[in-house]
Amino acid sequence: MYSGDSGSFGTPRHELYRLDRVLAQLTRPAMPGADVPAAVRDQLRALGLTMPGSVDREELIAQVWGRKRPLLRQLDDDDPVPPCA
Repeated sequence: MYSGDSGSFGTPRHELYRLDRVLAQLTRPAMPGADVPAAVRDQLRALGLTMPGSVDREELIAQVWGRKRPLLRQLDDDDPVPPCA
């Protein structure tokens, strides 16, 4: 699984942006059993996500969220919310 180190993909915020773009494309309505578009597959590969021959959208979405969660935690730790008055 992904370690959370985003050194090769830019800043954590930039990687989150890229992951959000891919998630938006993966969660668009599609015909059941429709293949993931080639452009989205290219973006997933560029992010370092593995894609076996036949993978469904739900699995890809789970992989993307698996990458996104540690980044969200990291940013949350870096930018703590100030206490409420």
